[in-house]
Amino acid sequence: MKIFAPQDKVIANVDRAIEHLETGSTSPVLVEFDPSNSCNHSCHFCLSGHIHLPESKGFPTFNRNMLSRDLMMRTCEELIDMKVRAVNWTGGGEPTANPALKECIEYLGKNGVKMGMFTNGTLLHTFDLFDTLLEYMTWVRISIDAGDPDTYNSIRRTVKGKNDWNRALENLLILLNKRSNKRTNWWSTHDELAVYPMGRGTKEKSWHPNQMDIGVGFVITPDTYNGIVDFAEWFRDSDVDYCQYKPEIVNVEREGGIQRQAKFWKEKVNPLLDEARDILGDKFQMNGYHFDDLENDPKLLGRTYEKCLGSQISPCIGADGEIYVRPNHRGHKRYSYGSLHKQTFKQIWNDINKRKKVMSIIEDEEQFSKCTQLCKPHESNKMCWTIHQALIAADSASKKKSLKQSFLALQDKKREKIDHWEFI
Repeated sequence: MKIFAPQDKVIANVDRAIEHLETGSTSPVLVEFDPSNSCNHSCHFCLSGHIHLPESKGFPTFNRNMLSRDLMMRTCEELIDMKVRAVNWTGGGEPTANPALKECIEYLGKNGVKMGMFTNGTLLHTFDLFDTLLEYMTWVRISIDAGDPDTYNSIRRTVKGKNDWNRALENLLILLNKRSNKRTNWWSTHDELAVYPMGRGTKEKSWHPNQMDIGVGFVITPDTYNGIVDFAEWFRDSDVDYCQYKPEIVNVEREGGIQRQAKFWKEKVNPLLDEARDILGDKFQMNGYHFDDLENDPKLLGRTYEKCLGSQISPCIGADGEIYVRPNHRGHKRYSYGSLHKQTFKQIWNDINKRKKVMSIIEDEEQFSKCTQLCKPHESNKMCWTIHQALIAADSASKKKSLKQSFLALQDKKREKIDHWEFI
């Protein structure tokens, strides 16, 4: 299973990348959609901590709003009309906290838009999302980020006194059981956990043949890395499709945006990842390209591009209604193309001059100095910049045409080899 390959995914969607480079605009490949800035957990390493964490109260970025049902549905209609290929339900906050999410998923799914979701998984039962997810989603990844309940509770600071570790695993098990149409409990040997294999009060329905991929995620931080192997042990015998490990991305609002040194990953993290890889086998997934940049290019961290081109095929809809350049810019109105409370998504996206002005702030005025290092579009930026440079170097119309044809031929090959290629 090859899922986490952002540069390859740019090539898999190179028709849109080329259209943007030639015309200044294209319909997004992927839209990051935040239904909620509110979250029932308070992970200190959250990329959007400046929006909803308790210590962020008083910041100009602080916002715990949820989008209204009408605004979300109107925007979904536009995304369909614009032929957006995929939507990530994410945050912001916890996406499943918004009661309108279920209807939006069903609407987009019935109209052929691929969808994925990042969630902590503890609220899936609240709005009975299980069957809706299985019918319409391409994938769902549940954030666990720990190998035991105590660590889980310590990094999720608002779950003290609750049993969200059990709730997250229980909801995960419901999804897995419904997908396979069987009753199993892979952690039944852990007697200390009171679990309910099919969930409390959930209605059992037949499995849907969509075969949504179900994964679990682990963000590696100084507070969590000791649980890398335990996490692998927990999910080794489960029916999850993959276990993703990814380095913590320190955003500019926290610790000055300085990333963990390569020494930490090399000496403390990598040996544990090697153990986890042996335990999980094909289930093991790792965003290793972050490590490469930390170690091989400590000064620039791989940021050799001059434009944030990846963002132009994958914007972010914030739960405050603003259309941001990328998820890392949530809450900062300086990097908003416009507000859905004043204009429609299509109107905002088609205002190329406004988008150029915002991008000029990032690329020309700030020259990425206020951007999060190793940000989400970092890898796609590298490939988009390579394509951009190649097209510039083609010094005749015939060479350019031939180059474009080569890229488009490669696009088809990449789509055959990559899972979830629409999700850059």
